[in-house]
Amino acid sequence: MRIVVLLAALILLAGCARNEPVAEARLAQALEAIQRGRLEDASRALAAIKPSGGWLRSAAWSAPLALRLRAQLALKSGALEETVRLLKDYEGRYGGLAAAAYARQHLEFIHTYKDWQGVPALLYLRGLEAEPEAPALALREWRTLLRDYPHSAIGPTAQLKLGLLQQRLENPTWALSDLGVVSRLEADALDPEGNPVAPQALIAIGQIHRDQRQDLPAAKAAFEEVLQRFPKAELAWNNREVVGSSVSLARLELAAMAPDGSPATLEGLLTASPPGYVTGARVGDVRMEARILLAELAAKRRDWEKAKARLLEVAKLAPDTPAGPPDGPRRWYGYEAIDRLEALGSRSPQAALDGLSDAAAQARRRELWAYAQMKRVRLLARLGRPAEARGALAELEKRAPNLDCDEEGSGLLLVPAREARRMLGGQG
Repeated sequence: MRIVVLLAALILLAGCARNEPVAEARLAQALEAIQRGRLEDASRALAAIKPSGGWLRSAAWSAPLALRLRAQLALKSGALEETVRLLKDYEGRYGGLAAAAYARQHLEFIHTYKDWQGVPALLYLRGLEAEPEAPALALREWRTLLRDYPHSAIGPTAQLKLGLLQQRLENPTWALSDLGVVSRLEADALDPEGNPVAPQALIAIGQIHRDQRQDLPAAKAAFEEVLQRFPKAELAWNNREVVGSSVSLARLELAAMAPDGSPATLEGLLTASPPGYVTGARVGDVRMEARILLAELAAKRRDWEKAKARLLEVAKLAPDTPAGPPDGPRRWYGYEAIDRLEALGSRSPQAALDGLSDAAAQARRRELWAYAQMKRVRLLARLGRPAEARGALAELEKRAPNLDCDEEGSGLLLVPAREARRMLGGQG
């Protein structure tokens, strides 16, 4: 029986291998047509890529990608019903794939914002699709939404997105104009994640005044308005996986503006609740963010022991808590703390070495122990202490010769023992 099953699997794999080059060629034609603006030709080429059958159908990557691209093209052309049909087909065929979360997210969004037969939701999603590569198109879609459907439920979020995009494009006048409209709304005006949009707008307004206009009084006033108007407002991300307080974010921004870094404000955030850190650029834990800032302040004061202690707190309290861009790889705080401990070596080598040793000793995850040990090897080699570096390498190779770690949170794995050996030029 096992032989029969194995033969069947080989036959199916062979079939996929024969069909995949044809699908890849059609996919390449479709991508070229998209680049040239021939969307109808691209749709026809993508429609010719048929989903592979059998239980191995999801193994061929061309078919899922083609179906997703067809949904995106339908979205760009404004065909709402076709978009929904293709997204449902994509979710039904490839629901076991991680990428199917894209389809579920879009379907849930269109269902949630279905006023005016879903046209405002369609315009908003088209803006999201265009934002990374064609921000001018995103601005056009969101302005069209606000012009044609001023009372749509998604309107406040579109207005917020307009302002945040203008902020990233460094157009402060336009950004302040768009964000000013949102900042006057009440706490019941929510974005798709259920977050109030007004405090988000006020924080962005403060950042623009501080960073792009160098108007510190106006920046301080915007951050303080968050404290006064939204003392209980919470911001969430990814189905409330991470929940933070807009007040905590505003206090972090105010601390950054203070000449001395406002260590008292940062100390007050060490027990902040809820603990999440949610911004347009980074998701993490506000308590760990405050500890990292306190470590930086201690290093500026040349208090190496205090800086080391704060970083060790981060590595101990949140070793495997991820932090990073909302839509990008998020690495563990443990890796961040170890990297910062190593960086202390350029100013206080002994404090850095002691910190890395302590980080390895307290590590509850083998990956973090190996990573800290690798950093010790590199720092010892840099300091011209090869005997100690070889001793640390020997311990690493003995306890974790083939252990790997995802130091960047991107899926690209690093083998600390191998990397440490390379640092020493292959010498044991």
